Amino acid sequence: MSNRSKKVKVWVRLRPTANFAQDVIDLQPDNKTINIHCKRDEKQGVVNNQILDWSFKMDGILHNANQGVVYTTIAEDMVTQALNGYNGTLMCYGQTGAGKTFTVTGATENYKHRGIIPRALSQLYREIEERPEYAINVRISYLEIYNESMFDLLSTLPESVQAQNSNPMTVVEDENVVYVKGLSSHLAQTEEEALNFLFEGETNRAIAAHSLNQQSSRSHCIFTVCIESRSRVQSTAKYTTSKLNFVDLAGSERLGKTKSAGKTQQEAMYINKSLTFLEQTVIALADKKRDHVPYRQTKLTHCLKDSIGGTCNTFLVANIWGEMAQLEETVSTLRFATRMMCVASEPAVNEYYDPVIMVKKLEKEIRHLKGELSMHDTLTNRSLVTYDPLSEQQRYEIKQQVRRYLEGSLDEIDIINVRQIQGVFDSFKEICNQMEKDIEDKLKQKYMLVDKTDPASIAAAQKAGVNIADDGTLVGVGEADGQGFGVGVAPRSAKADQGAVAGALKRAGMKKKPKDRASPVAGKGPGSPSHSAKGQIEIPSPQTPLADKKDERDAEPTTPSSAAALPAAVSKPTERQRPSTPPLRTVAYEEFKQERGSEINRILVENKEILAAKKKSYADLARHINSTKVDIDKSREKLDALRSEREAQGFTYNEDGEAIISEEEFLEIKRLKELKTNYRTDYEELKNLKSEVQYCQKLVDQCRQKLIQEFDKWYADSFLLPSDEPQTSAAMGLGVRTGTQVSYGQVPEDEQEKFDYLQAELLQENPESAAFYKAKMRTERRKTYEAAVAQAQPALRKPGTPTMQIRTQPPTMLEVHP
Repeated sequence: MSNRSKKVKVWVRLRPTANFAQDVIDLQPDNKTINIHCKRDEKQGVVNNQILDWSFKMDGILHNANQGVVYTTIAEDMVTQALNGYNGTLMCYGQTGAGKTFTVTGATENYKHRGIIPRALSQLYREIEERPEYAINVRISYLEIYNESMFDLLSTLPESVQAQNSNPMTVVEDENVVYVKGLSSHLAQTEEEALNFLFEGETNRAIAAHSLNQQSSRSHCIFTVCIESRSRVQSTAKYTTSKLNFVDLAGSERLGKTKSAGKTQQEAMYINKSLTFLEQTVIALADKKRDHVPYRQTKLTHCLKDSIGGTCNTFLVANIWGEMAQLEETVSTLRFATRMMCVASEPAVNEYYDPVIMVKKLEKEIRHLKGELSMHDTLTNRSLVTYDPLSEQQRYEIKQQVRRYLEGSLDEIDIINVRQIQGVFDSFKEICNQMEKDIEDKLKQKYMLVDKTDPASIAAAQKAGVNIADDGTLVGVGEADGQGFGVGVAPRSAKADQGAVAGALKRAGMKKKPKDRASPVAGKGPGSPSHSAKGQIEIPSPQTPLADKKDERDAEPTTPSSAAALPAAVSKPTERQRPSTPPLRTVAYEEFKQERGSEINRILVENKEILAAKKKSYADLARHINSTKVDIDKSREKLDALRSEREAQGFTYNEDGEAIISEEEFLEIKRLKELKTNYRTDYEELKNLKSEVQYCQKLVDQCRQKLIQEFDKWYADSFLLPSDEPQTSAAMGLGVRTGTQVSYGQVPEDEQEKFDYLQAELLQENPESAAFYKAKMRTERRKTYEAAVAQAQPALRKPGTPTMQIRTQPPTMLEVHP
């Protein structure tokens, strides 16, 4: 393996521009070398030591390359190796506006312009389907580093496990593995779910506009795909894990060119600072003599500690802007890319062993070895040897033998196996402990013993008249000899009454007992740790607390006096005011389908699903009938050819005067009859399916009409005044007119179905884009619903309830000052 293959791979991608600096930037024919020549600046004087010529050699140059070529060249092999257990990291570095985000994510408006991440996810799940012998789990996380603060871009999802008031996220290192504590990780079972997480995170990113880029990323983003692969056909405990990091770095900026000010200027300062520390880390990694690498200088380098070089497949895309005005940034980007090429990268497989499966495997091996030992003992006449754990009866017999051995009635103890030896030593230990306890009990009966470690016993002894210090040493009884013993005999007058001491000890013990006893109210043992002790955060259910709070609000009646006493910002209004401007019908329609018309909408969705299933069956059967028709035509052509051949050879007749045909022609005639029979049967079934489709379509139309009518009624009662002229959705061009039926292929009644039909047309051109468009539609629907819910909700009024209008108001009372 060459030395270049053990380094980080670097590609250069040039942003397409009409003002390409051809006189300054020279792309060599080998498609790897870039030469840059600058003109001498006459303002520097005669003595000018500035560098005018640069030559950079990379692993490849992507000039005027589309997204598909970029992905195939850079990331295709990295995704395949990730399924085999290798970590991978792809970074995009360059100045602002050079096309980093377009390279990583691409444009969601067009399927052909999708970036590296959507294409990688598509390839990942396609290869997972091609490996049925492996059980592969994929988890997605999306991290944003904005002004040196970390944010979870997927925290807005309803199923996100991150608490809103949780501690800030921190970078944690555990056995050479770096992860962000507090960052949510979501299981993605399909390509559509993974793309949904990507689009959700993209909508939450921080962007701003300046003179060089109208949608400039103001933060570093790391899209992580964690893969765990286990074999389904092998019983080994070994499994592999891998991690794919797609890093979209914020662009370096020169404040003199971007004209940033205020908040944008502060963001640019943080961006340039983190990129400077990233370059310092790369320089330290490239230097083999450096023992310390400054990973902890910034959050970005700390998060990528195990993802830059080392045992990780690392790839860098240096995005440059090939215009004369951006030449300084181009040279700076290419110099960083050159330093990145010096970082060592030797990928290694991440293999681990499952402890549960390993224990089962070892237990099976133990049973096998026991069987072999049993067979060996039988062949060597050692049938009394057993390798099972000792039973209670065997332990009792061993204990009795040890007692007789200590008493002298038994001279020897028979030893058969190792377990018996362990049982003998356990018996000796138990007997010794019992003897110590008996001796202590006898001493307590004869003498008064004071526990020096128990303050209550010392206090009771002092109260009884014993000369003992607070630390447990005797006072005034003999002299210390330096060995911790008191020498001498105490007089009889210093001896305390045993009855008084025993009574004091008893009282002290009764007072101490409740303190040592565990509280029965706590419901936990003294050794059971709480959740807070483990550092875990209990997260309430996202639905139950809301219902509980609603029940509490409903259960607490508010009197007029109490409502008046509360502040206006805290008190709950009994009746919300009607908005001055009614919301858009499209937004209100989405809200209506989720709340008031949820039941009708549910029935409509179910009918649509049934209709879609019927249409799919109809289409499948129609394709099958067309295939049968093609087979019938081919069979007829073959029969005609066989008859022509038979006529050319001459007719042959049997005794009854019937023409004799070949076996091949007979089988073909039989096959043609079967095809015709199947064709007629399938055609009859197709007609029945057509009737069912028409019936289901009629149900869907009726349900849709009912939903629109209820929506118009609800919209008029909730947002319009009686004096307003009522308008239906059909009159405003937002629905189907009353009394009309929607046929297949007609323009749908709302924007959602319009989008569905548009996607169906696009999917016919490219079937692989189904997951991409579905994930995009799912994200847009959720954002629309959140926007509708976030609006101020008007008070709902039941239909038919009269409203009070004051036409003539009393005059305003004015204060007249003398």
